[in-house]
Amino acid sequence: MEDLIIKIKNRSGELVSLLGFESEAIVTQGEGIIQVNIQTADTPAILIGRGGEGLEALQHVLRILFGKELSESGSNIIIDVAGYRSKKTENIKRETRDKALLVLSTGIEEVLPPMSSFERRVVHMVCTNIADVETESLGEGRERRVVIKSKKK
Repeated sequence: MEDLIIKIKNRSGELVSLLGFESEAIVTQGEGIIQVNIQTADTPAILIGRGGEGLEALQHVLRILFGKELSESGSNIIIDVAGYRSKKTENIKRETRDKALLVLSTGIEEVLPPMSSFERRVVHMVCTNIADVETESLGEGRERRVVIKSKKK
């Protein structure tokens, strides 16, 4: 596993360098997750892209490059640039809790905007900890979204 971490760190740095950024990749390993945090002195917004699209693309490329090794190790790669993903995740958690409380008080379901699979998973996980609320994913592809519903009818 240590070799995989080193390979991911090196390849992440190479890819970001090819895109014209000076950066440092800090790779940590958690339970089933290999977290790659990219720090750059350049404008990180360009690397992150609109709505995190650049970040998602970079993550996708790394998953393709290391697909076999990731599968064998039972791990997944999560890329973050300048703390963007962690901030976005915290915002999603906060908004999900707010929407769930609104659903509980009004009884009216809330349809969230389209999200990536990672973001939808965050919503589902937050709602599992809130009594009397359930979630459902609807739609396909880039239009896939989560609906938060009350379990009480």
